[in-house]
Amino acid sequence: MISFDEKKAIANHGDMVRLAKVFRKLEAGNSVIICFLGGSITQGSLSSTPYTCYAYKVYEWFKETFPRGEIKYVNAGVGGTTSAFGAARCDRDVLMHDPDLVLVEFSVNDECDEYFYESYEGLIRKLLYSEKKPAVFSIFNFFYENGKSAERLHSKVARYYGIPAVSMHGAIYEDILSGKIRDIAELSPDGLHPNDTGHDLLGRVVTNLFGTLYDEFKGNRDTDEDDIEVKKPLTANSFESAQRLDNRDFKALLSGFVEDGSPQADVTDCFKNGWLGKRKNDRIVFELDGENECTGIAIQYDKTMKRPAPVAAVTIDGNQSEKIIIDSAFDETWGDLLDIRQLFLHEKKGPHKLEVEIIDDKEGKAVPFNVVSVIITK
Repeated sequence: MISFDEKKAIANHGDMVRLAKVFRKLEAGNSVIICFLGGSITQGSLSSTPYTCYAYKVYEWFKETFPRGEIKYVNAGVGGTTSAFGAARCDRDVLMHDPDLVLVEFSVNDECDEYFYESYEGLIRKLLYSEKKPAVFSIFNFFYENGKSAERLHSKVARYYGIPAVSMHGAIYEDILSGKIRDIAELSPDGLHPNDTGHDLLGRVVTNLFGTLYDEFKGNRDTDEDDIEVKKPLTANSFESAQRLDNRDFKALLSGFVEDGSPQADVTDCFKNGWLGKRKNDRIVFELDGENECTGIAIQYDKTMKRPAPVAAVTIDGNQSEKIIIDSAFDETWGDLLDIRQLFLHEKKGPHKLEVEIIDDKEGKAVPFNVVSVIITK
């Protein structure tokens, strides 16, 4: 069993107020819902079964620690996605379950820049200040080969909002550099996604902090039950208002494009419920007015390995001189990417018109251009 630095694995001890409420409910034998929101690691990529991924192992720790509690497990991990998408989809994929506890993991999918600093804060605020007011817990993974991670900025958010957080970088990176962990293939075949051993290690890093916090709770059961304050945001905070529009809740104007009516199997079946256009000059228009007036727009589409892949042009508010060209061809080999192109952000709130038109269908041979959703910020 690979060991880890228990102290350095704790990126932030966090505030006990909301987690204490979860512990009380579990001890009393009440129902608690635990949700996991993240990318491919949370989804369980490269674990041999759904039951050997870190998320399920954390769920098992809660079941073993609180045998009287009735615990529901929700895994909302979707591979290749960022906190910007997490903020847009958490209403449907997480908050609709009325969670008591949400674990968030996006530090290897987000870049360490101001855009994802803002999107991560927006996601955290959206969870913290939702109606159910769940406890939130952050997980910071990293690339084993070079230490890359968005932890530096994500951890600033966790500290500011008093969120417990663990760091895999702190837990084991020094051991990788020193050679104590001689081969990262022991943990990950590709230097990123854990195998069963890596998922087990990540699960132990997470439950190590939960165990520490529960011991603290048992030593002081009179933890203040007043809720945490609503804090002023650190960033421009557009993403707290992020809303995802797809064909389940929005009627676009179609000329050649058609609604994708194929059934969605589960949260990981993430290319569904959008609109498909295949031929040159196929067009779709989104009139974003009324309740959909916005300060920012992003288009989410299938960046595909399939060939030939079409090319589309995006126009905002009829501005033909500033068309945005999107080539949907994806050059990686691991699968299609649910890509997000941010078209604008931080503009004055108002109505907007978004048009997408196929401009190259590879002589009629291209696969469909899949507009999976439009994401607006208000």
